[in-house]
Amino acid sequence: MNKFLFFIVIITLFSCGKQAKDSNNNTDQKVTKEDSTIKVELNRSDSISYDPQIARKLSNKEITSTFTKRVRRQLDIEYPIHQAYSYKDDSGENYLLLSERFKETDEKNDSLYDQIKVLNVSYKSKKFKKRSALKDDIDKDWESSIGFWNTYSEISDIDKDGLADLILVYGTMGQDGYTDGRVKIIIYHNKRRVTIRHQNSDYDGRLTKISQKFYGLPQQIQQAVKEKMRLMMKNKHAIFYKDWEAKMENYSTSIDGL
Repeated sequence: MNKFLFFIVIITLFSCGKQAKDSNNNTDQKVTKEDSTIKVELNRSDSISYDPQIARKLSNKEITSTFTKRVRRQLDIEYPIHQAYSYKDDSGENYLLLSERFKETDEKNDSLYDQIKVLNVSYKSKKFKKRSALKDDIDKDWESSIGFWNTYSEISDIDKDGLADLILVYGTMGQDGYTDGRVKIIIYHNKRRVTIRHQNSDYDGRLTKISQKFYGLPQQIQQAVKEKMRLMMKNKHAIFYKDWEAKMENYSTSIDGL
């Protein structure tokens, strides 16, 4: 009888241990799965963050009345203006215009875009003048859509020099969503345009190309950009090399690896 009871106790302890181990394994798997989930969804309707003391977002009605067909032809705007922002600083009155070209609707009924265009224009003596322009297209071999990541963009006088600083972020979706898409960060400061380009990847390594001019920007702007990069990592929209911050502290212009 005693042997039988001893046997039952051993079996019970073994069963409990196995259940606890299985529970831990399931918890680990759940954590891993949650860690790979997108934390914040990027939406086309997201607005750029701006300092209301110097900037504001135009309504659709204001966009139509301000940027008439004639003005759009003068500025070489081929596609509808998706969003527009006006900002005033020591240089005068300026506008940031975002436009995009519709491609198709996918099986999930999501709209896809194959080209974006950014225009930064000044307005003086009742005339618009193009300050800078940028256009980008998807790589049709593996990218499905391109769009503005306004969650990470900003219009404000970051370094308090009396001139607005613009940080504009956009990116693409690859065959595996954000995992193999591109990210581009453009910083407008003091009539200069500085870029950071990044390619996400889980297969062939990641590559981040940083303009040497970035390290000549005021520290406040550099830190603001790095904070946005950290947020992209947290939200699973960008996958930078694990030591990217240390590399940037050493003024690296090319950072690659898994």
